[in-house]
Amino acid sequence: MATVEELIKQYETDENLKKEVDDILADNKITMGEFLGFVKKHDVDVSLGDFPMIIKQAKEMGLIK
Repeated sequence: MATVEELIKQYETDENLKKEVDDILADNKITMGEFLGFVKKHDVDVSLGDFPMIIKQAKEMGLIK
């Protein structure tokens, strides 16, 4: 199971993961369905309660507005 931090590091070097994230963020938002699908697909150690923190981090990283 990956942590959010591990996935962020992987994002920086993995072109396939970067494309997948970019596709999710193409509309400049993250839906709950996209979040849950991504978490399940990548077996990320994160809970539904962490969703607001993930949104905040994505904004801080400049991934979404």
